[in-house]
Amino acid sequence: MRSKIYLKTKLNTLGRAPTVRIANMVFRWCRRNLGVNRRKKWDPVWYIRKGWSDGEMGEYDAQDNELYIYYDNIPDVRELIRTIVHEWTHQNQPILTKYHKYPGSYSRNPYERAARYAELKWTPVVWQELKDKINK
Repeated sequence: MRSKIYLKTKLNTLGRAPTVRIANMVFRWCRRNLGVNRRKKWDPVWYIRKGWSDGEMGEYDAQDNELYIYYDNIPDVRELIRTIVHEWTHQNQPILTKYHKYPGSYSRNPYERAARYAELKWTPVVWQELKDKINK
């Protein structure tokens, strides 16, 4: 029997397969509940893989409508959910046409602010809805 998974469970103790399983659940939740950017010609594709050395946890490639989650740079389940919600929020924003109209500070960009707000708003909801399924 495996151990119960909590928000504070470290991903490096879970291993790759359970981490990918949880990430896929969160991505499917985002698709169902946060929607898909219909201005794109195709639906988003997501990848869950080892990260680069710069410590980046996730990124959204607006050109190809692809989301990348770098699980080995993410400390725990909570941050995994937050990162996916953050990047999914970018998937719904007009990144190609408007994101760069706000040069300067990353932290002051309104699209980054909206993504951070979405993290705070949706992470507890995602956890409440998925925790039983995650622990099956």
